[in-house]
Amino acid sequence: MLRRTVVMMAVARALFALAGTCVLAAIVAACSSKNGGITAPTVASEVLVHDTMNLADDHSVLDIEASYRTTITPIISNLEPYRWDDFTSSVTTTIRTVSWQGGYCAARVPVPVGPPTARAISFQVGFYSDSNGRPRNPFNGGGLGDVYAVTLSPAEAHEQFVFEAMGSEADCAYYDYMAVLPIPVSLTAGTRYWLLIRADLGGGPLGSPWGWRVGLADNGISASGSFRSISLAGISTSPRDLAFSLSSQ
Repeated sequence: MLRRTVVMMAVARALFALAGTCVLAAIVAACSSKNGGITAPTVASEVLVHDTMNLADDHSVLDIEASYRTTITPIISNLEPYRWDDFTSSVTTTIRTVSWQGGYCAARVPVPVGPPTARAISFQVGFYSDSNGRPRNPFNGGGLGDVYAVTLSPAEAHEQFVFEAMGSEADCAYYDYMAVLPIPVSLTAGTRYWLLIRADLGGGPLGSPWGWRVGLADNGISASGSFRSISLAGISTSPRDLAFSLSSQ
């Protein structure tokens, strides 16, 4: 009697397990069907709008273009330099991440002091509209980035030392930067924009100003201006491309 009871219980457990398996299979089939299935979320692919960054192991491009502000009252116009570079997006998208390369240089006269240390207290990142082949003048109603502007701390810009180089005229320390913008920038396909990167050096001596590193070849156009460039004619173009990248992620 006990043996029969044990057998019957084993059979019941087997039937129950079989029924559970069938129910589970039905649920999986329903979830996998086109009509009642669960669709995995689609991850948007990255849009790389622009990239003229020097390769990580390429130290052959050492030129930098001065772009900084200081609380010291300028005596001559080149003590408040601005640098822009242009780009055009092929698609309508938003920019979330801006990367760039730059560095600090110290003159070797009268006495070489070696590569300087980082000294910026913040970085200005501005997006400008185009005005007849130049960035819209910030001194003539344009402001700091008429499309978008933000000021970032060195930590927010992820200022990262890369390498140093000593030349005949100056000793330089080169850095990479990568910043996630607090608010994405909307871009329209086929529209020309200008990007400004500028370091705020605060007060103190100007022995080691900051500059934007020259990058890979693009269209051979960037722009420069200074504190006393009070008209659009004061912003000039240069046949050099600067190192930066713009990404939608």
